Amino acid sequence: MESLDSVSPIKGDGSTLAFSADQVACVCDALRQAGDIERLSRFLWSLPPDDLLNGSESVLKARAIVSFHRGRYREVYNILETNEFDPSSHELLQCLWYKAHYSEAEKLRGRSLGAVDKYRIRRKFPLPRTIWDGEETVYCFKEKARAALKDCYEQNKYPTPQEKRLIAKQTNLTLKQVSNWFKNRRQRDRIPSNKSSSGTLRRNSTIDASSPPLMNASFEHDAHHVMLPSLMKTEESLMNASLFTPVSLTDPSVPVPSQIIVCSAEHSIPSSDNLAQESGHGVVKKEEILQ
Repeated sequence: MESLDSVSPIKGDGSTLAFSADQVACVCDALRQAGDIERLSRFLWSLPPDDLLNGSESVLKARAIVSFHRGRYREVYNILETNEFDPSSHELLQCLWYKAHYSEAEKLRGRSLGAVDKYRIRRKFPLPRTIWDGEETVYCFKEKARAALKDCYEQNKYPTPQEKRLIAKQTNLTLKQVSNWFKNRRQRDRIPSNKSSSGTLRRNSTIDASSPPLMNASFEHDAHHVMLPSLMKTEESLMNASLFTPVSLTDPSVPVPSQIIVCSAEHSIPSSDNLAQESGHGVVKKEEILQ
């Protein structure tokens, strides 16, 4: 491509300067790639109307980009929808199409757009066929490329680096995209087996969960026979033990104890003071304690 300094205008019959079509395209591409939108806008303004309206693809792309930066989104849509563009320019113009719709929606809503908002806008405003070949793109992969990758995957799930380069060349993808696709596909194929194994574990755990009552019942039955003799021995030892000294309650000379305490390993009878506090009476009679 010629440099911008080497482009010299052609003198016309009048006082105005005229450029050839190749020179206009060269200047437009150079200023667009440099990102100098202000100079590009002035250059387009200086062109005669015939050259501007009947310009080449470079002029149309330059007009669309200048209109986008000026906020004239309707003009952008009109340029992209009413003119045919080479497939090599589709990616750039598709990005411009979406950015124009995003910017217009942000101005109308007064806020920035989220991922869901942008997705809805893309669904609402599909790409025109002038900048799109009609193939659906899913995760940056077109239908033909995805079909070719699936065919290669069915034949070999672990292609060599050389085979990956060949696949990338056939599908017009990068080597990294091909490698990531095969890696992700193998990972997705492992997920169903993991789910089925987890389902089997859950079924086994359900069966095991239903069996403990039977095991617990047998355990309780065995524990009953094991613990019963020891409980009987403990009861017998308590009956034979002299836990307190018997006294004659009819003999007035023998003082009657204020309380009779029988202690075991787990229970005790509260004292008369506690009984008095709990019953609300000041004194507990001896007959009540004896009864």
